[in-house]
Amino acid sequence: MSASLFILTLITTTFIGGSGFEQFYVTHTTIFDISFWVGGLTYSIPLMAILFSHEMGHYLTAKKYGLVVTPPYFIPAPTLIGTFGAFIRIKSPFFGKRELFDVGIAGPIAGFVAAVPVLITGLFLSRIIMVNPVSGNFLDFGKPVLYILMEPIIFPHIPAGGDVLLHPTAFAGWIGMLVTSLNLLPVGQLDGGHIAYAVLGKKANRISFALIGILAILSYFYEGWLLWIGLLLILGLRHPALPYISEELDPTRKKLAILALIIFILSFMPVPVKL
Repeated sequence: MSASLFILTLITTTFIGGSGFEQFYVTHTTIFDISFWVGGLTYSIPLMAILFSHEMGHYLTAKKYGLVVTPPYFIPAPTLIGTFGAFIRIKSPFFGKRELFDVGIAGPIAGFVAAVPVLITGLFLSRIIMVNPVSGNFLDFGKPVLYILMEPIIFPHIPAGGDVLLHPTAFAGWIGMLVTSLNLLPVGQLDGGHIAYAVLGKKANRISFALIGILAILSYFYEGWLLWIGLLLILGLRHPALPYISEELDPTRKKLAILALIIFILSFMPVPVKL
């Protein structure tokens, strides 16, 4: 089952990548040309590597604690990015803060470590184009903080009216940043929710409710946040209680929590996509 989903997701993401590759290089190829699919691999392989790294971070850490966990499942989808991501199922309950924290933080760190070189490599392959804002026939992708920090180094002279056209590999890195930030939202049973609950205990539930208010404000600028609010409300804002809630985290894990916050800041985009 997982192997079939992996193959299907590789096909759908390679198709999206091939379309992006054709538009970037103006190759005039079609899905009947082998070069279309080969070009698509410049997007699908790095994207799936990022998603795989994220889920394997969770998987290996869960295995370390003897938890019953499934291998990663990829979800193919006919969307702008070709997939709805990947996930694992942890069938064992968490008992203490340490295992909850370690499993929760391992995925975002592994995914971020994989996404950074992909984004940097992709930006070096990207190019500057002149944009006509009057036409309105293009998507304006938001820029994570890490991108904003790197752009003037890689593109020190962007002329007025110019913008960076992302190479398919850079787009894969951009998605990696988006996936990382969304997973690190400190809500419910998202990775960020696990981390926050392990660090703050029941106080983390207050952060979950506050974040919904922040996302509601951001939805004025990006309506997609309304979808996320609805999804989070369905999944639940409160993190389930742990049997050993009194267990304390050591200083190293608390420092890693700060690292997770930094990763969230570097990868977050208030407005991911704007028409």
